[in-house]
Amino acid sequence: MRLLDTTTFELRNGEQGSFRQEGYAILSHRWVGLEITFDELKNHTAELRTGERPLSSPQADKIRGACDAARHQGIKWMWIDTCCINKNSSTEESESINSMFKWYREAKLCITYLADVRRDVRHPSTSAGIFKRIYSEEPSEWFSRGWTLQELLAPQHMQFFDMDWAYMGTKMELAGALSSVTGINMRYLTGAENFREACIAVKMSWMATRTTTREEDMAYSMLGVFGITMTPQYGEGQGAFMRLQEILMTTYLFDESLFAWTMPQPNSGGRHGVRNDKFAPGEWGLIAASPAWFRDSGDILTNPEQTETRSFSMTPQGLRAPIRRTVYTGKMKALDGAFGLLWVTIVGSIPAVFGFLYVKHKLNKKAKEDFAFPLNCYRRDEKGRIATVEIYMRPTAVDKVRLRNKTTPPYLVAKRIRCNELGLRMKPVTDIGEGVVLQPRPGF
Repeated sequence: MRLLDTTTFELRNGEQGSFRQEGYAILSHRWVGLEITFDELKNHTAELRTGERPLSSPQADKIRGACDAARHQGIKWMWIDTCCINKNSSTEESESINSMFKWYREAKLCITYLADVRRDVRHPSTSAGIFKRIYSEEPSEWFSRGWTLQELLAPQHMQFFDMDWAYMGTKMELAGALSSVTGINMRYLTGAENFREACIAVKMSWMATRTTTREEDMAYSMLGVFGITMTPQYGEGQGAFMRLQEILMTTYLFDESLFAWTMPQPNSGGRHGVRNDKFAPGEWGLIAASPAWFRDSGDILTNPEQTETRSFSMTPQGLRAPIRRTVYTGKMKALDGAFGLLWVTIVGSIPAVFGFLYVKHKLNKKAKEDFAFPLNCYRRDEKGRIATVEIYMRPTAVDKVRLRNKTTPPYLVAKRIRCNELGLRMKPVTDIGEGVVLQPRPGF
């Protein structure tokens, strides 16, 4: 880990554990213009140490302001992503991406600088208006960036400063306003409850309205939020978010809220570069193309006492999933039983043969019908009851049902339809056999 001395503005290499014992501050901010990088910092050291403010650039002023704020609170070391990471080293950049959440978590203090906000005393600390931009009614752009989500969640001690380095308050003091702007429940912001208890869909919903400069960072910036690691591969584009979800699918075996998303628009799939005539508007697979598809999933629940898991795994064709369903039920059983009684009579044997063929026809027809697939996650219905979330499927290929195996759920390949909605049901989930859900890959 490489840190900046808050007095000399010189960099020091060392073990993160040693810096943690000594205590270090860390800066959360939004990149603006040409930031001062690791290679350029040495050209600004003298100015940072002795220059009169304002310095030669807003970027230099930001480094000076952050170090001053830390030093005045007795903290010798400061970490700033712009100048403490050598981005010319892919190894160092990869290590930093996977370690960043830990670095923010273990900092003695996180200093958050809002470059587009001026503290307005007319707005109380509990009002979202405290974060209003100087020339807009919108909240600071800091709230719209992907990386700042983990920078908000990770620190145990966090202070906010406006564009003039005027103190605004701590994360604890501003929790109500922060919750209003971000949609994150106050209990996660205050530490009353560990945010890791939130399910995948809820965490994704926190990211849904955020953006990153590099497309891949939409996935990489969430690694710490989900407590996983992943090797960055800049250039993979939307594939990074697909890869993230595949890791989540095999890490959080009890959490099927990964699939509890809705398309913002019927043509949302086409906007993600999918060129595949198998998918009409409103159709997709189980894995979402973007965090934006979780925007309305902030109220999804999971059962922390869940003990049974269902298997989901990626294949070249799509996701292998427990989507088989029994078609030999209810009316079909009764009809088949009636024809069975005819079969034992001499007069009824011939009609019974045609009857069995009719049952077979009906079973195969039912096997090809659209159906609802319940997920192991929940949402409250209009009466406040906890109901199982379900999504909708359309078979694209189904094994034929034969009379001798009519009780066996047929193997099928399906795709998700009606992707703009999630259903609710009061029945439990089932696991009676695997099939495959086709999964489009962005760009293919």
